[in-house]
Amino acid sequence: MLPSRNEIAARIREEIINSTVIPCVNISLSAEPCSLFDSKVGGLPFLPKGAKPPVDSKGKLLYHLAQINCGDIAGLPDFPHAGMLQFFIRDDDLYGCPFTVPSPQKDWKVIYYPEIDRTVEPSAIAALYANQPKAELSPIDHECKMNFVPLQEGLTTGDYRYEQLFLKRWKETFPEEIADSFFDLGTDLYDAIFDEANEVTKLCSKMSGYPYFTQFDPRSEETEQYDTLLFQLDTDMRKGIDVMWGDAGVGNFFINREHLKRLDFSDVLYNWDCG
Repeated sequence: MLPSRNEIAARIREEIINSTVIPCVNISLSAEPCSLFDSKVGGLPFLPKGAKPPVDSKGKLLYHLAQINCGDIAGLPDFPHAGMLQFFIRDDDLYGCPFTVPSPQKDWKVIYYPEIDRTVEPSAIAALYANQPKAELSPIDHECKMNFVPLQEGLTTGDYRYEQLFLKRWKETFPEEIADSFFDLGTDLYDAIFDEANEVTKLCSKMSGYPYFTQFDPRSEETEQYDTLLFQLDTDMRKGIDVMWGDAGVGNFFINREHLKRLDFSDVLYNWDCG
């Protein structure tokens, strides 16, 4: 018996996944107590002595979204293995995101400190943020600790590169079909190769690997330089966690791999979306 179209689609999906596997780290959040030097979301960020907290385009303090103690991801190729990598956003209804490509760091910022001075006192950092109002619109409700699990991951269906890879293989099997997008393959097959497969990547915070979106990838062939998922923070409404991007969305930060190797975080694409 010849394989059905759905079976062929599943086979192609597996071929794509297996041929694009790269290392990543999955991030789970917990309500464990955090120090100033831990990988975490929310709370006070680490700042070296004498460093000033990052501010937005109006000179107001940005809010601490997350920080990664890079010693926690020492096995991840091309990522920093020491120092502190931090993400800051504005407390507004867009979380400081300009939704443009490129994405200027005016109302959000990525900051990297190559060394962590553990003599810094939390009270000194708290004094710098003493007059910052409590966030009203931030996706982060309170401080939560990050825990990391090394994994291997193949290309996700939400990645803009997936569709063309799939269609190329599909046309090799069915050369008589005209299919320029998944929608051209019909609703049943679309569900089989896209929605169903995308379920696997939901509720996933991570570094490296491939992204998940509730809507669509902001990248395209014209912006292919943002080829690496630097950090993804997903909505997580478990008891004691409370991370929520809009209406159960996800936040993504992308970087060029060569910039990452140079530890140059000046050109990062920031995006978030929700259903």
